[in-house]
Amino acid sequence: MEQIIKGNQPGGLHVVGKVYTLDTDKLKFLGDSKEKISQTIKDNGMTELGSYYHQFEEGFTGVICLAESHIAIHTWPEYNCLTLDVYLCNYSRDNSENSRNLFKQIAEIFNPGDSENIESKEVER
Repeated sequence: MEQIIKGNQPGGLHVVGKVYTLDTDKLKFLGDSKEKISQTIKDNGMTELGSYYHQFEEGFTGVICLAESHIAIHTWPEYNCLTLDVYLCNYSRDNSENSRNLFKQIAEIFNPGDSENIESKEVER
């Protein structure tokens, strides 16, 4: 029987958190956020494979599939926040700093104002 060797996988950094904003229009309607997110991904050297966004009556959710893994966004206009999930694997290079940068730059698209309005946690996977 073949043995499983643990710990040799490339893994990656998963940054998850919440972004608070008073700019609820950015949370209610997708608007130009999709294009800004795609440009941010490209500017960080990541490869967007496809995306799906769903506009609710107020708020939206989106998932972006990357060659390096994924990004997920869920807005909650009634609570002035969104949840953001950025995971990049380290298969061909260490993308840890890219995960942090993407999280921060996408958060900024939603006008959080003060850095205290951005909460995040990092999980090494």
